[in-house]
Amino acid sequence: MHKTSLGCLAAIALGVSATAQNFIGFNYNGQVGATSRGSLTVNAGEVMTRIGGEDYAGWGTDTAGSRTITSLYYIVQDQDTIATPGEVYDVVVYPEDPLLPGYPDLTQRIPFATGVVFPTATSQIAAFAVTLTPTNPVAVPIQGGGSVFVAFALPAAAIWPSDGVSIQVVLGYQPSPTFLVYDIPGQAQDPFSTPDPTNSHGLSNVGGVVNYDSRRNQMIDIEHSSAGGIPTGITNQTTLLGSANPPPAGFGPCPGTGDFMSGVAPDVSQLDPTRFDDVAMDYYRFGSNTPLTVFLIDFGTFFPELPIVSLGAPAGSTGVACTTPGTALNAGIVFGSADESFKVLSFPASSRAALVGFALVQQAVEFDTTTGLLHASPCGRQVF
Repeated sequence: MHKTSLGCLAAIALGVSATAQNFIGFNYNGQVGATSRGSLTVNAGEVMTRIGGEDYAGWGTDTAGSRTITSLYYIVQDQDTIATPGEVYDVVVYPEDPLLPGYPDLTQRIPFATGVVFPTATSQIAAFAVTLTPTNPVAVPIQGGGSVFVAFALPAAAIWPSDGVSIQVVLGYQPSPTFLVYDIPGQAQDPFSTPDPTNSHGLSNVGGVVNYDSRRNQMIDIEHSSAGGIPTGITNQTTLLGSANPPPAGFGPCPGTGDFMSGVAPDVSQLDPTRFDDVAMDYYRFGSNTPLTVFLIDFGTFFPELPIVSLGAPAGSTGVACTTPGTALNAGIVFGSADESFKVLSFPASSRAALVGFALVQQAVEFDTTTGLLHASPCGRQVF
């Protein structure tokens, strides 16, 4: 469900995932701003993205107390495949450190895939969109605030940036005038402060020392065993055209970006007075065809996750409730198409200033008209 514009990138799949699985949609309508080794430069180490426990809930819920990942999607690049063909890297995941909120627990390094070989390429600089599926799904324990860290352990690159393996990222700032694609979030991520867990989702680990890099996240997506779904931030930024309403050709159909900048911190309250961000919620389930979907909104924080079958949904229904049962508001009912449906929420100009700091939680629930089963999406939380 990662509706991204990949241009001429080659795409490969390592392993085969079952069709019953669905990608959540992280970076829906996202756009690559750069390829990056974070703070590694020439050193070996790890570059990673934090999937914030404050931003997302109700995903990877196969086993209570864990986030279970079936497949990982990302874009890897090598600056010189001719001089150094077949470079090797690992993919690992971490839970959050309960004693250091916003940082990975380095004592729980969980392998996702080891010895991944960069594909054979015919050009000197090459990039590949990869769907990586391990033999068995990988479970990450929920610790601290519930964040999960996806990390790429990259080899040293002695002459970087002339050669070396890197991971493509969505930028949340403009490094220099030559960078033309980036996404500036709203004030919930304070675009002007030093990089830390409150305003970036990108980190580097060199020799066990972890630091946050300037605002970013890797262009990644997670596949799990239930429906997909993501909140998006709709913007008018010329530096992130994929976030527009309506989406440009090659994006969508849901408007807005699902990245970890405006996707979770849209500029609804107009830190930038030229921005008039709105939000949407997207739902996706493979094989649902024209999903009849109820869109729910809640406020503040996530409701403790409960399987929807424990709340009276028919046996065989999937997903958990992470909006508050009984009090979450019905934002609308939509018949989708092509396995997807979405709902846009717009804000009048007169209300925007009053929404500073407002936290909106969204979730979608499909009623399968063929089987009578219910399917709940993950929840997403956006702070204005």
